[in-house]
Amino acid sequence: MADKVGAFNRLGYSAAGAGTATVEFEFAEGATLGLSEQFIDTNQIRGTLSHGAPRVRRGVRRADGSLPMAPTPVELATLLPMIMGGAAAGTSYPLSDAYTPVDLYAVRDGTVYTYDDVAVETATFYATEGGPMQVTLGVVGKDEAQAGSMGAAAIDETTQPFVLMDAVVTVGGTAREVSSFELTVQNVLEVKYRNSLTPTQIKKIDRVVTLSLPLSLGDASALYGSAVGGVAATIVLTNGAVSLTFSLAAVQAPKEPLPFGQRGILDFPWRGVARKTAAGVLEVVTTLDSTP
Repeated sequence: MADKVGAFNRLGYSAAGAGTATVEFEFAEGATLGLSEQFIDTNQIRGTLSHGAPRVRRGVRRADGSLPMAPTPVELATLLPMIMGGAAAGTSYPLSDAYTPVDLYAVRDGTVYTYDDVAVETATFYATEGGPMQVTLGVVGKDEAQAGSMGAAAIDETTQPFVLMDAVVTVGGTAREVSSFELTVQNVLEVKYRNSLTPTQIKKIDRVVTLSLPLSLGDASALYGSAVGGVAATIVLTNGAVSLTFSLAAVQAPKEPLPFGQRGILDFPWRGVARKTAAGVLEVVTTLDSTP
């Protein structure tokens, strides 16, 4: 029997119900996307320690998984509305309390599996010294079907992923040297099954945006114990004509223990939650120019 080889896996995307992928993403090893199912053991006291197979019923199921990738700007133009919730308006990708579910397609050695009504629960943008900006998505959907098609979808090769060296990071209006950054958008989802084996409702009930920057203790010591009202921070990545900007108007970063007892260059963890300002500026404002 021939083995199935993971190198030939593919990942596709479309609007909900399309049945055919319109976008294909390149993704990293360690991705998980599939169906999680439960069985219900109804066995009780029956004069033996053995559990009888006939008493087991099929339980609830849902599609879920983690998708790490190093997306190009063209791929980000598809991902950002899924993450932020709002429809793109020019180069702006706004936050929204609503979301539009999408379909994802996983090709396993030629067999297509479709995952319907998928929502992004978490999205973590991160980059480290010498590496690309990556995004890991945690997704939740309703069900899996061995159906669908990748159609004419193909990997984007017109633009390149961003790298940390493309980044200009400012905190409190001052440019900062960083060895990495991590920005997480958590869409808190509530999944209801009601009287159904698969989810009948997937709804956003909260949103938390966090930013983590290891800053040089020598250059950024004034940020230790920064204002409780919040500090503005921006991350701008530029590669030629394409660019990606995250603007956070009020990052509230409480004190954490400073480094002590190590020989190397000292960084301190500047971590906080981005919140909406009194003037109504949302937690994160995202712009993307994906045209090379």
